[in-house]
Amino acid sequence: MKLKWGMVMAAALLAVQCAHADDNAALSDVTAQDLLKLLIDEGVIDKEKLKTLTEKIKSRQKAANAGPVETVSAENKDRKPAAEGNVVRVPYVPQYIKDEIRDQVRMGLKEDVSRDVLAQAKTERWGLPGVVPDWVERIKFYGDVRLREESTLYANGNVQGDYIDVAALNRGILLSGAPEDVFLNTTEDRHRLRARMRLGVKAKVNDQIEAGARLVTGSQNDPVSTNQTLGTNEQKWQTTFDLAYLKYSSRDKGIQAAGGRIENPFYNTDLVWDNDLTFEGVAGTWWPLRSEDIDEDFRAFDPFVRAGAFPLQEIDRSSQDKWLFGAQTGFQYDWTNQSKLTVALAYYSYDNIVGRKNNPGETTFNYTALQTWQRGNTLYDIHTDLDTTDSGKRLYAHAADYKLADFFIEYDIANFAPIHVMLTGDYVKNIGYDKNAVNRRLGLVLPGTVEYKARDKGYQFKAAVGWPTISKARDWQMAFIYRYLERDAVLAEFTDSDFHGGGTDAKGYTLKFDYGIADNTWVTLRWMSSDEIDGSTYPDTSALGTGKLGIDTLQVDINAKF
Repeated sequence: MKLKWGMVMAAALLAVQCAHADDNAALSDVTAQDLLKLLIDEGVIDKEKLKTLTEKIKSRQKAANAGPVETVSAENKDRKPAAEGNVVRVPYVPQYIKDEIRDQVRMGLKEDVSRDVLAQAKTERWGLPGVVPDWVERIKFYGDVRLREESTLYANGNVQGDYIDVAALNRGILLSGAPEDVFLNTTEDRHRLRARMRLGVKAKVNDQIEAGARLVTGSQNDPVSTNQTLGTNEQKWQTTFDLAYLKYSSRDKGIQAAGGRIENPFYNTDLVWDNDLTFEGVAGTWWPLRSEDIDEDFRAFDPFVRAGAFPLQEIDRSSQDKWLFGAQTGFQYDWTNQSKLTVALAYYSYDNIVGRKNNPGETTFNYTALQTWQRGNTLYDIHTDLDTTDSGKRLYAHAADYKLADFFIEYDIANFAPIHVMLTGDYVKNIGYDKNAVNRRLGLVLPGTVEYKARDKGYQFKAAVGWPTISKARDWQMAFIYRYLERDAVLAEFTDSDFHGGGTDAKGYTLKFDYGIADNTWVTLRWMSSDEIDGSTYPDTSALGTGKLGIDTLQVDINAKF
């Protein structure tokens, strides 16, 4: 034993000496394998024990370089490991199965990613080819629905039979007919459920041309109302186009023009034009200071000039067609806090609007009679049939001419944003009114007759507080409006159809409150109280009354837009 350990020690010492003897080349060439072989040959180390020791060392090294591997049966291949830790299952997977799995994962990911990308592209309206058809990107639909409860309450002092229904007489009803056919209701309160729906489409033809159209409910013969009164014995509602146009816009030249049936192009209030009125004809606007320069993001002073020509009635057998020509100029001034001032001066000229009296026994000038009607304007009978059995027949037309000068101003104060204070004023005067010509047409020029006085001006003031537009839940706005509109200040057919039952010769106030009950849905409460200025002054002396019509109107609306 002592000999074996001595040889071991000698071998160890020899190995150390070989490693550090730089001057002994022969000894430095002796390797550890040479020494190990020498020990085995001398019987110091057992060869089988050395082999066992080597296997144990390999096992420890393998365990140190990798976590433990758990072997499970095929039926438990999807089971979660029983204990947490570094247990890893490494089953053998053939290459063809790996290829199939890779292909399936690739196809699944492709479908999921494509679906997500298309959904996002649709939401964000990406301009990627193939995401949506090109025409979808160029077309936009919009609309609104309004449900209304309207109560018309007549004053106690009103007199039934004071006001003839001019529209009925112009349709052929005789003045000697049944009172309910001839005279307007002025004493019995009226309660109605009404509805309005508008559905429009805008198409971007190219960068400069837009085409549009809109369907609305309401009577085809009423230019200033799109309301449908419920209670039609279940008959279907009428729908008509109130917009159908082409619009040209050039930003770099500051020009916009439109033709067809278009929206009202002028700054206005419902003192002159009803809010539902649309125009047939052509109109254009020029903003001389606008351009596409880099500093155009904000322009404080923005003047404009606009003009339009609108045929009112085309007559087949006469060159005396009825026309409306309009021009307006003014400016907008914007402050950096979003406050805005708008000032506009307009001139509106009606051509061939005055009626022409027929010669005895003729109907030549019947076309000059009213086509639509609202109360107020001075009218006279142009019917002159010689048949005495038809003495109750009437055909009314305008006795006055209308050349309107209109001044509009609106100041939107945004200092308290999001709350705005909005002040609006509108003053109109019929500078084309000729008192002598009117009295001559009425036959009031003989000695002793009462002269028909001129009533040719009107004004309106509005003060509103709240959100400029109602688009979100809990948005609100309240407003007070005062109006004074003499009978011949504007053409009655085209002014507001709600205040005082529609038309002119009225004064009074309106209280209005809007409140958003949900996004794009709001309630409107409106109370209108009005009285006549001059009273019953229809020029037909057989139908003159002495009362002054008083009307209160309550409207409760539910509005939704999309």
